[in-house]
Amino acid sequence: MKFPKTIRRGVLGVVVAFSAASVLAACNAVVPNPADAADQNSSSGATGLPDRIVDAGQIVIATGENTVPTHFLKDGELVGFNIDIAEALEKELGVTVKLVVVPFDSLLGGIAAGRYDAGLYNVSDRADRREVVDFIDYANSGSVVVTRKGEANGIGTSVDSLCGHTIGVNGGGNEFSILDNQKDGCADSGEEPYVLETFQDDGATRQALLSGRIEAIVDGMTATPYMVSQHDDEMELIGKLEGDSAPLGMPVAKDQPQLVNALKAAWEGLLESGAYSEIAEKWSEDALVPDEITINDGKGL
Repeated sequence: MKFPKTIRRGVLGVVVAFSAASVLAACNAVVPNPADAADQNSSSGATGLPDRIVDAGQIVIATGENTVPTHFLKDGELVGFNIDIAEALEKELGVTVKLVVVPFDSLLGGIAAGRYDAGLYNVSDRADRREVVDFIDYANSGSVVVTRKGEANGIGTSVDSLCGHTIGVNGGGNEFSILDNQKDGCADSGEEPYVLETFQDDGATRQALLSGRIEAIVDGMTATPYMVSQHDDEMELIGKLEGDSAPLGMPVAKDQPQLVNALKAAWEGLLESGAYSEIAEKWSEDALVPDEITINDGKGL
């Protein structure tokens, strides 16, 4: 399914309505937020959705437009893993999904305030964020290690295997924090420390690897496997960096338990039918597919 070429970079209020097969320009579409919590969470729909969503015939989900391969503009169209998932969720839920493009830094606050029903934005389910929203955990997460093709030179998936090598990471990212905090471990095991080189974006990091400036990349597993698949004659995905990592979650306002459970059931439908795996394979995101769908990192509501 192709979307009309009217989605433009920089328009924050863009809405994609799948069932209507149209794109409507709006200014931060607002989801009604009734004061009565009982009314918000009551449901007569077969899918278990709150009445307000069933009556409106639509659910508003916030996303972005600048992360390959999950949500990005290609030839003026919003495409990616998250966009295909939204279309599949629409079929499971039985209501129109409207995607609203918003800045990441306004996502959780907008959901908590009722401007959007949920988000598809590669959000890690962290304890601090659970103070603001609840999460339906739908994907594995973490970091992956990439080297030049056939040139791993002992680099593996453990942090220890990076010792003595030059590693590229995006500046200020999660991977920099993880590795910067652990580099002293090399000296503890009698190894030379690894050297961290930081870059502004994935393209610059990739070029540094291919030019020989760095020996490996450590970056997030939502985008990096796809990048490697586009350069598989030059790059090799070694695997997921060892260590615990928070799952990716779909955030929902904390006063919407009915919606959380309805979305969890819809995700489970995609997982059980195989539709989830098909979409993941299309975008080289196979590693994201979890064994089960959970809520709040397995802690429930």
